Amino acid sequence: MELEEAVREIVTGMPLDVSFDVHTVVEKLLQEHDDVYLTNIGHYTSASQYHSKISAIVAHNTDIVERAGNSFSKNIHDKYSECHLFKRIKEQPVL
Repeated sequence: MELEEAVREIVTGMPLDVSFDVHTVVEKLLQEHDDVYLTNIGHYTSASQYHSKISAIVAHNTDIVERAGNSFSKNIHDKYSECHLFKRIKEQPVL
């Protein structure tokens, strides 16, 4: 499974009209697709850079998500930081 596919799967599993941030997506990625997370992290010089890429992947899925402001939430380093909020706006299209 590719990173983009895993992130999209996580996003489509979010409840409709509920805001979430990239910290939630990263946490679910670690829980559900740790192999994908670990395989791809070596391409980045920091976790922050990698998580920014994951945020960009979420934002790219404009057919099912929209920006919903910002959040201030705990990250995987047990520190708080500002993040973009996203909201799933419709069901994943049936292919």
